[in-house]
Amino acid sequence: MPSRRDALAGMAGLAMLGGVAAPALAASPRPTVVVEQTLLKALPGKADALGRFLAANWLVMDQKALDQGLFTGFWLARSAPGFEAWDYAMQVGYPTAQGYDDPATAKGFEAIRKVHKTVLIEGEGLAQLGRIVGSQRLDMVAVRGFAAQV
Repeated sequence: MPSRRDALAGMAGLAMLGGVAAPALAASPRPTVVVEQTLLKALPGKADALGRFLAANWLVMDQKALDQGLFTGFWLARSAPGFEAWDYAMQVGYPTAQGYDDPATAKGFEAIRKVHKTVLIEGEGLAQLGRIVGSQRLDMVAVRGFAAQV
């Protein structure tokens, strides 16, 4: 029987391919203070593969960080058809104003990244599938009733 983490990663991958958000489902005991957003653009013909790569790698590591209390939540969304600026938006919530730059968060996530074995998609990694086209830190103002079915 697959673990909850495997089930979430699989559902997130399916959701991304359908173009919907895939939020983290674990409840967070700490409030989200800031969100860091990363925008990614797929190389031509690689959008679906990039989504599978993000699901197999980024979402798996982010779930571990959420489980350890380093993150307060995360979600990945795919842009609507015809939107050109980016294909995927990844947002991660943090419990401190420093976000990822908080020393404990950075140290904890680097430990997760170090032991994670990168899953290639058809032999290709991030550099062959797409690129990061933007990132920014967002201060939380209000969040109410945000949920998606995956």
